[in-house]
Amino acid sequence: MKARLILVTTALFFIISGCKFLHIDGFTGSTLLWESGANNYFNQEKANELKTPKEILITGEVEKDVIISLKNIPWHSVAVREGRMGGDTLNFEGAFRYDGYALCDILSSVKIDKKSKKDFYPPVDLYVEVYNKDGEFATFSWGEIFYSANMYQIIIAKNVTRVIPGKTGELWPLPKTSKIVAGTDRLTVRNISDPVKIVIKSLKGNFIVNRKPEKFYADLLELKGPDSLYAKLQKLPENLPVLSCESIYYGHGMGYKGYKTFSGVSLGEVMKPYYPDGEKFLREGLVCIEGVDGYRASFSLSELINRNDQQDPLLMFGSGKDKGYETFSLYASCDMFADRSVKGVNKITLY
Repeated sequence: MKARLILVTTALFFIISGCKFLHIDGFTGSTLLWESGANNYFNQEKANELKTPKEILITGEVEKDVIISLKNIPWHSVAVREGRMGGDTLNFEGAFRYDGYALCDILSSVKIDKKSKKDFYPPVDLYVEVYNKDGEFATFSWGEIFYSANMYQIIIAKNVTRVIPGKTGELWPLPKTSKIVAGTDRLTVRNISDPVKIVIKSLKGNFIVNRKPEKFYADLLELKGPDSLYAKLQKLPENLPVLSCESIYYGHGMGYKGYKTFSGVSLGEVMKPYYPDGEKFLREGLVCIEGVDGYRASFSLSELINRNDQQDPLLMFGSGKDKGYETFSLYASCDMFADRSVKGVNKITLY
């Protein structure tokens, strides 16, 4: 009797413990179908399967190249309204729910070998380029994959379902093959088809790390491009509205940092007059936000100027008495963690 009890208890432990032991995971999207008029608006037709690769190559700044099988990776759902600019007009391509494999799950077990690890260990300067078989690529920062407050929003789609308008019943053309889907993008230019390879990289630059500078602030903020200086700011633009965010501030390493209010202007709105926003730049653009102490964080250009969730990172000025907040600083309001909120910001560079 005692042996049987131990056996049952052990079995229950493994079942409750979940996927770590049994490799079981739930699908985060609904698989039920609802007729028109039901309260669920995302499941009114059967999901259509896309032609999806069985595996994907991970290369770049890693211990060794690895091919990740997508077979046992759980699915997640992302709903998007797809559209691209054609001149001054938006070409609307439809509203869809995509089901597929999140980049954060695909990349979670990959062993990173960062080139900058000797003088700058945090992974906040990493980013990835996702390539398709035609050589086209889309850029994503490490932070928007792993630090985001809205997890699992970047997926490789396996299925697609139309989100059908109730009155018109309009049915948009469905894609045939898999694609990257970036759930927080306004213009869906990073949703490239047939992804086959992910390259992991870190920011390049003449960075000098000094974590305790005598002067932890910058008199001027430089906005730079690959080959030129776009602008020098002495203060925040006066034509932009001041936004405030109350935050339970939490660092990935140090945990709870207090209940704080951050006030500033949308960094994307500051950048828009200076930085190009064409389709290629929104798809491939990468931004480095750098502090006077050499701390830096990567952001994709799209997550700064092409968001659809109104979670714009804030550029702040003179926002506190602590060191690093005397002039320019950044609050990454889109993130769960504080690690991409940069103090003493002196330079923003488009790669």
